[in-house]
Amino acid sequence: MRLSVADIRALRVFRSVVEHGGFTGAQLALAMSQSTISFQINALEERLGFSLCQRGRRGFELTDRGSAVYEYSHSLTSALSAFEMQLGELRSKATGVLRVGIVDATVTDSNLGLDDVIHQVIKKASEVDLRITIGSPEQLIADTAKGGIDFAISPRIKLLPGYSQTEFHHERNSLYCSERHPLFSRKLVTKADVEASQMVVRPYANKSELQHFPNAHVGAYASNIEAQAMYILSGHFVGYLPDHMTVTFRQNDRLKALLVPEAQIRSPFVIIAPKHKKASLSERIFVQELRKRVGNAEKTAGKGQPTEAKKPLPKIRGV
Repeated sequence: MRLSVADIRALRVFRSVVEHGGFTGAQLALAMSQSTISFQINALEERLGFSLCQRGRRGFELTDRGSAVYEYSHSLTSALSAFEMQLGELRSKATGVLRVGIVDATVTDSNLGLDDVIHQVIKKASEVDLRITIGSPEQLIADTAKGGIDFAISPRIKLLPGYSQTEFHHERNSLYCSERHPLFSRKLVTKADVEASQMVVRPYANKSELQHFPNAHVGAYASNIEAQAMYILSGHFVGYLPDHMTVTFRQNDRLKALLVPEAQIRSPFVIIAPKHKKASLSERIFVQELRKRVGNAEKTAGKGQPTEAKKPLPKIRGV
């Protein structure tokens, strides 16, 4: 069969349904009604001549052929996106869709300044459809692998074959407890006190948060920073958080940093991208603006302004 524009549109709807685990999530992501999504899926099934999925009281489930169509569609959507960008480059103009994955809890990092980066990218590449995805490092890697995003901005993780990790920024992390935790009111906190407490850590950091506390008791794992903060705020755990996101909590006496500066660590941030994929013009513009923003923050630090990147701290060794 020859694909029409309507077929490609329906395929995109189908991919969204699969990636969101059913119609409900796709409705929110696509801003479409369930009836419109059903119409698109039905039209695609009619064109293909077979059923793509089962939907009903038992929920959403792909058929074997539906799974195959979804897998085959990766190459089509990637090719269409690449084609749009290549046409733009022939015109020396960034066009098409740029999909960037960013780890959660970075909006308060003024040294990273992603809001400024996005402002400049939209200003310089107004024809680019910039789409931002927020998620845990594990989610971002999965999205990169299946072609859902072009590259990811994330803390360094265990080295992956076939992917490059280009370091460009560091984020300072301190060990925190909440006002509900017994250590909050202690005037003197020791390493032994921390190791006797329950600790929450991030799996993707490969236990590097335990570098100062090798005998700590890990009581919980959090796949992202906000979940880790919730564990800590509960009063049952101590754990590491980026200093930039804890300012309000510290000002309101809800969080307290422990063993500063000896227990502080810094987390290297990297750009994760497939090695085989050539960066498009829009990707290069985004990365250039990102490096420029971080570089300006470092220059400001060199002139005496406070910044998290100014003091050398032990790195999180997650590789």
